[in-house]
Amino acid sequence: MKLPKTLAGLAFAVALMVGSSALLAGQSCCVKAKAKGKECEHACCVKAHKEHKLCEKCQKDANNCCDKAIAQGKECSHQCCKEATKEHKVCEKCNKPEAKKEK
Repeated sequence: MKLPKTLAGLAFAVALMVGSSALLAGQSCCVKAKAKGKECEHACCVKAHKEHKLCEKCQKDANNCCDKAIAQGKECSHQCCKEATKEHKVCEKCNKPEAKKEK
């Protein structure tokens, strides 16, 4: 009887960790640079993008549509991201702002 409760608790804990890591990831330096019409100048990002990969240090959310496109040298295909880029903004639907730290 304890096994189902233990498994449910473990599943909840894993889901919480995965969800919080995406929340803490925030907007990557590459997405912020792209919104300004520039390329990210971090050496780690430049090296990763030359290999068409995500920078593991800066692009923490491997499922982020904009970071994936940047790594491939393409534009994000989402309409919301295209519109935000035209306005030199970050699409906050796909790139959640970083959670503000409480003092």
